[in-house]
Amino acid sequence: MKKIAVLLISNLLFTSCNYKDNSVSSEDAISAIQEKEQPNIDEINEALNKRVYDTTMRDYFSTIADKNAYSNKFYKISKIIYNQSKKINDTIGMIKGKTNCGLYHLYNFSNDSSFYYFIQAEKLTLKTKGNPMLGLILQSKADLLWNHKDYSLSEATATRALKIAKKTNDAKLIYSCYITLANSLSGMNKNETALNYYNKALLEVENLKNIPQFSVLKTQTHNYIALIYQKQNQHQKALDYLNQSIQLDQLKKDDINMYLYVINTIAYSKFKLKDPFSLPSLKETHRIADSISNFPLKITSKINLAEYYISVKDTQKSVSYLTEAQKMAHENKIFEDELKALNLLSQIDTENQAKYHKRIIKIADSLNAIERATRDKFARIEFETDEITKQKEIVEEEKNNLFTRLILISGFGLLSIMLIVLWYKNQSQKAKTKQLLLEQEHQKDKEEIYQLMLAQQQKIEEGKQIEKRRISQELHDGVMGKLSSIRMNLYVLNKKTDPETIAQCLIYIKEIQNIEKEIRTISHELNSNLFSDNVNFVSIVENLFTAIKNHSDINFHLKVDEQIDWETVNNSIKINIYRIIQEALQNIDKYANAQNVFIKMVKTEGNISIEINDDGVGFDLNDKKTGIGLSNMRARMEEIKGKFSIESKPHNGTKINLIIPN
Repeated sequence: MKKIAVLLISNLLFTSCNYKDNSVSSEDAISAIQEKEQPNIDEINEALNKRVYDTTMRDYFSTIADKNAYSNKFYKISKIIYNQSKKINDTIGMIKGKTNCGLYHLYNFSNDSSFYYFIQAEKLTLKTKGNPMLGLILQSKADLLWNHKDYSLSEATATRALKIAKKTNDAKLIYSCYITLANSLSGMNKNETALNYYNKALLEVENLKNIPQFSVLKTQTHNYIALIYQKQNQHQKALDYLNQSIQLDQLKKDDINMYLYVINTIAYSKFKLKDPFSLPSLKETHRIADSISNFPLKITSKINLAEYYISVKDTQKSVSYLTEAQKMAHENKIFEDELKALNLLSQIDTENQAKYHKRIIKIADSLNAIERATRDKFARIEFETDEITKQKEIVEEEKNNLFTRLILISGFGLLSIMLIVLWYKNQSQKAKTKQLLLEQEHQKDKEEIYQLMLAQQQKIEEGKQIEKRRISQELHDGVMGKLSSIRMNLYVLNKKTDPETIAQCLIYIKEIQNIEKEIRTISHELNSNLFSDNVNFVSIVENLFTAIKNHSDINFHLKVDEQIDWETVNNSIKINIYRIIQEALQNIDKYANAQNVFIKMVKTEGNISIEINDDGVGFDLNDKKTGIGLSNMRARMEEIKGKFSIESKPHNGTKINLIIPN
């Protein structure tokens, strides 16, 4: 996202200039500073003290500002233009000043301030008819919204800007609007529509052959189109398109940064197509990005190289590149690339998988929170700007009652703050209460499972005691009795050793062998897995069957893979599995009208797979009236990072599949 944002900002270099009002002319208004091509701020302020500010001076200051685009000098001169234009009620100058301030903050990634100035400039355009800067303001706002992933509003705003640009036949602005629209549509995965707008931009850029940035803009558009093909996994098409559209040798001379973006696209497509020359291309991209300190593409090239080494099973190099990319992305706050690096690391560095997953969750949650907060903030800025504008109008209309109205406005502002504080506290308390209830529910689940485990353990212990007594009786009454009898019968050998006596005693020696077999049988029973710990969780599931059988004729069939060691499974995972099975069985009992329920638990590579199948009436998955039970099941599987799927059709039963990482 940040890489594309940098390219978009470059478009501002040619869309923000040359918006001037030539309705007023004055030959001597700026004579004091006209001798210098680049006067400094002190000289500009000195000229303002000596000359009356008018529209000619405003246009001259605008020219100086545009020559120093997006620098501190540009910002300071733009502030001067706004403040001086306000004094003479020059709306066009005020719009120019505010718009320039917004562009300065946009270029320097101060998005809140940028949005604030654009909103103010947009409000000022309402006082004029056909102001040419409104299109630029809307297009810049659209870029801001796209950068914060508000693609829908960005599309709508860019469409408004495009209508204005077409009315004024502003080719530069039309091109920028097409690019912003295409990027927003791509963000919403409307790839074919995005391609359509990129192609429109490609046609429009031909009207800009007279500007220095023409070749770079055209190449940029080609690269965007290739990226869409990549997104659609049409890598050969992306390669063919770029090779036909771009002269790489000339591009390398004209603009090394744009050359770098293009060869990065080419190298990645080669890799995806398993081109034997993909590795040198990927390394070349990394080398150039490093040499010109292009950090976004330096990070991307490291990730691409890591993907290559993953494909050739060189774990050591892939981990090395991904670790460097993750660190660099974190330092430069390019969190999307950091997430990509962490996801790949979690797949290949299994020893540190838990650490990577924890970081991934933290970044994802932070990004979601920031996006939501930013959208709310932009809406609030626009709302507050409207409020400020209305308040100023009220103050101007009622100058005679200024003091009273000021008190009312202050009171309203204070009340608003108090309401916001109270609302925030209320929302915060609700969130805390919700979290507490959730924790209590989890604790209750854990306690219930624990009690079930204790009850089951007690049953097992009772069974063990019964078995011990049985074995004791077997040893005492069987083995010991027989051994005593044999000992007494063999005792005669102490007195007689004649052949007849010895022959009679041989019968008892064979009896000793029978006793040996009996002892071995008892030993095998002791060594059996009848009381394995694995029975605990399985027995708890079977208790669910018993509860339903008390009032239903459903036949339950449970098949459990002996390779599953439930003792090593995390308690939180077992609780969620138990709840999902419980919810599924309750739904079958209530609605399915099933005769048989089949539950199969199988150990697969790194996962536990559970299948719950019934032969009931089934239901339509597209029915919007389905209850919250399925939502709860999905939420529980998401909580333990598992996969949930369900298959059902009317009259064809229902099958639920769970895949739990272990």
